[in-house]
Amino acid sequence: MLKTLVIACIFGCSCWCDLQAQSRVARIYGEVTTVMNKKVCGYITWGKSLYWTDIFTAGKIENPYMRYREVMGNVRFSDGQRDMPVEHEFSCRFGNIRSIRAIRADRIELGVRGGNLIELDRGRSAVIGNTLSVERNDGKTVNLMWDHISEIIFMAAPDSIAEPKDQPITGIVETPYGIYKGIVQWDMDENSLEALVDGRLDGSVVSVAFKNIRSIESLGNSSRVTLNSGRELNMWGENDVNATNRGIAVNMPSIGQVIVRWAEFKAFKSLPIEQVKLLSYDDFAAPVRLTGVVETRDGRVLRGVLAYDLDEAMDFELLDGRNGNLSYRIPFKYIREIEPKNYKYTWIKLAGGSELVLGGECDVTSANDGVLVFRAGEEVVYVRWRDVKRISLWTKESDKLND
Repeated sequence: MLKTLVIACIFGCSCWCDLQAQSRVARIYGEVTTVMNKKVCGYITWGKSLYWTDIFTAGKIENPYMRYREVMGNVRFSDGQRDMPVEHEFSCRFGNIRSIRAIRADRIELGVRGGNLIELDRGRSAVIGNTLSVERNDGKTVNLMWDHISEIIFMAAPDSIAEPKDQPITGIVETPYGIYKGIVQWDMDENSLEALVDGRLDGSVVSVAFKNIRSIESLGNSSRVTLNSGRELNMWGENDVNATNRGIAVNMPSIGQVIVRWAEFKAFKSLPIEQVKLLSYDDFAAPVRLTGVVETRDGRVLRGVLAYDLDEAMDFELLDGRNGNLSYRIPFKYIREIEPKNYKYTWIKLAGGSELVLGGECDVTSANDGVLVFRAGEEVVYVRWRDVKRISLWTKESDKLND
């Protein structure tokens, strides 16, 4: 298992203490129209998703890039195992979504900020088909069943309304390989200060709200929970505090998401909300196409619009990869260079200059389905993953699109 000690510290080192953040700007907000043409406006909770940086996932119905199959020749996909690419997954942060319209029990039409519409099915989605709740401006919460929903329009919460009942868990998560700072989801479940950490103490089950916790330190198969009062509790016996924990997710504003498995978790330290950068809905710009340069191992230099892994083509879509017990989900807009190193690992350079070595997912291994390059005024070129030497994103041409 490959470890990269140098890369992770960059995620938690920026100081945002001068930002007077409020949970209102971070919360998913919108207007839900029901089949009775009733409009319900307020803070939206959908499954475990509460914040703009939470990740929305659905299944892609078809691969539009297979219309270029002739360009690809006799190539076999998924590391030579298939004649056709695997079905891909759509993932983005909630802040990138303009609207969602229910068109079937298991299918939606998703509007991306900027105007594009994408038809998606449930796939592995944890929210499509499920009830969502809306905390209205009068403080009352309305639960809406999926088959009663016509459309959801997302928008920034107005300045005039009160703060939401749910306040995010904000802090830093320490691992042997670095520190991660942002909004925390504990055990892939608890995501607000009112949520409880459960464990056993002196033979009894106890529960402590995150709002009362200063820090949590791993003791292997138990945890030392330090309260704001300074009292220490050695808790054990429940998955919140032992090795059966499902992972600690940290959503970072300008990086994406990292999920830390218990084997690599050292400690969590709570931070006041004003010390963590919280993205508002207005911080998510309209997406642009992936544009860059693909250098091949036989010396070709191909410049144009890209379809990465015959899948991701927009800057808000996510690159997935793992390094040991750390999983990363990074929007392409934060990536500058991608360099396959062998069948198992790929080197990634981020916009701030930091570096990662990732594997474990088809985006960064030999299971990658290759890259299509749409060159201006020229033929489309397909490059197999094994032939990619380096991909450089955000060339001068694509940077102009962001201006």
